[in-house]
Amino acid sequence: MKPLLLPGMTDLVKKLNRVEEGVAAFSLLGIALLTFVETALRYTVNYTFTWFGEVANYTMIFCTYLAASIGIKYGTHFSMEAITEYAPDKVSHLLKTVAYFLSGVVTILFIWYGTKHLMTLQGFGVKSSAMQIPMFIPYIPIPLFALTMTFRFFALSLRHFRDFLQGKPFERVRRK
Repeated sequence: MKPLLLPGMTDLVKKLNRVEEGVAAFSLLGIALLTFVETALRYTVNYTFTWFGEVANYTMIFCTYLAASIGIKYGTHFSMEAITEYAPDKVSHLLKTVAYFLSGVVTILFIWYGTKHLMTLQGFGVKSSAMQIPMFIPYIPIPLFALTMTFRFFALSLRHFRDFLQGKPFERVRRK
């Protein structure tokens, strides 16, 4: 899949991709280590820190939305490919254009309602039980990464629409 970029932006995008994937990897590693230490402490010295579970939960929210955005980049999300695999190329491109466009619209709703939820939490002044941080902070990744998902869905939609207009062949996923 060729990215839709301005000249000279390829290096910047590659660096951002590396950072994005590195942050996801280290976040998951952090969750695993934190959970391991918490479990080891619980069963060896019969003590745990109250904030361990909270940090793990909030990091999991972060990882979930970051990984969802990365999944769009690599096309690894669940999708129904039966029609696009056997339809003519132009029809397949149009179907993908509409599907990615609608997915982008849905992620705009994530941005809208996620931001609305953040503002509500901030307005209430709610704090987390263990760490006493404002509760809107752990939920910032929802609208933030929904924004990156939106851009990626619309870029894919535009790519398939351009391929439709240019009459390019559709890339089949057929497996043996």
